[in-house]
Amino acid sequence: MTSTLIADLLAHPADADRLMREACAALRARPAPLVPPDPTTLRTGLARIAQNGIDSGLDAVLHRLIDDAPKGSVTDELAALLRPPELAWDEAQEIDWAARHWDACRKEGQLDEELAADFGEYWRELEWSALRQHLVRIGHGHAEERRLLAHIAKTSSRYVAFGPLKRAMETRFPEFFEPGFTLR
Repeated sequence: MTSTLIADLLAHPADADRLMREACAALRARPAPLVPPDPTTLRTGLARIAQNGIDSGLDAVLHRLIDDAPKGSVTDELAALLRPPELAWDEAQEIDWAARHWDACRKEGQLDEELAADFGEYWRELEWSALRQHLVRIGHGHAEERRLLAHIAKTSSRYVAFGPLKRAMETRFPEFFEPGFTLR
């Protein structure tokens, strides 16, 4: 579904809101099975960011990403829709779509008690899902590496748990941390 949606969004950007709402409704109608994160591919992505191999700080980031969702996350599919490598949205738009999806999932009983009670926790989980996906794609040498790195820089700057990743990104890719940098 994601590749078809991306093609539609690229072909019809004016229809983005309608297309994303339809895609979110489809996710709720057919929730995807949870997929555990793969430590090997996450490690490869982290290694591509680090200049001198994975140190203990990045190893801690790896374990945090895995320990946060050992069986996968209910936010994985939405993260793939909101933060694909081919597109970037204004964060306000991402939050709007995520909040609408979260509210509908709550009403349909599709979230556990913790995620259903707090949109902030749901958003954090979504961002961490997207970070895992972006690291995997970086590890595979995805063609949209620059946009993926920008997403990684944004997320790593937000959460204390990703401080070592942020420092590695600042060292290797300082342009992503310059004032006024944008994904658009």
